[in-house]
Amino acid sequence: MSPAGSDRNPGTKAAPWQTIGKALASLSAGQTALVRGGAYRENLVASRRGTATAPITVKAYPGERPVLRPASGGVPLEIASGAAYLRFQGLVIEGATGSSTTNVYASGSANHIELSDCEIRNSQRQGFFSERTTRAIQILRCYIHDNGGSGPTQQDHNVYIEGSDHVLASNLVANAKNGWGIQIYPSNSNIIVTENTVVGSMRDGIIIGSDGSTTTTNALIVNNILAFNGRYAIGTYWGGGSGSGNVVRNNLAWGNGQGGFAGDGLSYSSTVEADPQFVDGSGGNYRVQSGSPAVDNAVADYATGSHVSGAPRPQGAAPDLGAYER
Repeated sequence: MSPAGSDRNPGTKAAPWQTIGKALASLSAGQTALVRGGAYRENLVASRRGTATAPITVKAYPGERPVLRPASGGVPLEIASGAAYLRFQGLVIEGATGSSTTNVYASGSANHIELSDCEIRNSQRQGFFSERTTRAIQILRCYIHDNGGSGPTQQDHNVYIEGSDHVLASNLVANAKNGWGIQIYPSNSNIIVTENTVVGSMRDGIIIGSDGSTTTTNALIVNNILAFNGRYAIGTYWGGGSGSGNVVRNNLAWGNGQGGFAGDGLSYSSTVEADPQFVDGSGGNYRVQSGSPAVDNAVADYATGSHVSGAPRPQGAAPDLGAYER
C-alpha cells in the first residue's frame, strides 16, 4: 500500500493499493501486505482468517513507518469476531476519539492475533482493549504510551486486556495519564506478562482483579520493571471473587507513589524494590545501566529472543528484567 496508490491497482510494488482496508479485504492465508510510509486515515475492521502455518500479515515496508489514524473519529483498528492468525507489524496506530474508544479493539472470537514492533499512542481513552471472548493475542516489542485523558477520572488505560491465553512481552508501556498502565480484569485467564517496562501511570503499573461473577486466574507476571507509577507497582481490585493461581515473580519495583507489590490474593516471590538505574528516566530513556539490579536477573524460561528495540536477548549471562536488554 501507498498513500499515492489506488485501490483499483493490482497491489504490486509498482502499482500499489492506496488503503490498508483494501489489503484486509483481499489477503488470503499466507499472504503479506507491505505498507509504505505515510498517513492512512481509516477505520479498519479486520475479520479474515489465516492459519497457524500461513498467517495473514500486514507490516511496514522495510525502513518505513506508516501511521494509521481514524478516518473520522472512532477506532483506527478493530480486530473483529472471526479474525484469526493475523499479524500487524511495525505500524504506528494513534488518535482514537470518542467517549469509549481505543486505538486497537479486539472483539468477539478474535484469536491468534499478533501486534509486534508497533507504536500505539494518543488515544482519548484506551491504547489497546480486548473483550473477554478473545484468545491468544500476543503484544510484542511495542511502545504503548500516552493513551487516555478524556475519560472519567482514573478510568483510562494504556492496555486493558480481557480474554484467555494472551502474552504481553518486551513492551514499553508509559504515561497512562488518567489511569493504569496494564489492567488485567475483570475476566482473564492464563495470561503471561513478561519483560515489560511499565512507567508513569497515574494509578498502578499493573492492576489485577475481578468483578461480579468474573475473575482473573492463572496470570503470570514475571521479569518486569514497574517504576514511577502514581500508586503501586502491582495492585488488585477484587470486586468479585479472588482469582486463583495468580503469580508475581522476579519483578522489580521502584519509585511508585504508594509502594511496590501491594495487591492481595497474589503469590509473590523474588520481587525486588530497588532503583532500576535507568539511563535517563526523566528524559524517556528506560534502558538500564550496567550496575542495575535488573541486569541478568530475568527468568530465562519466560524471556523472549529480542527486546523492545529488536536487539537479541540475552546480552550477558542471563536476560535482563524489563523491556530492554543492556
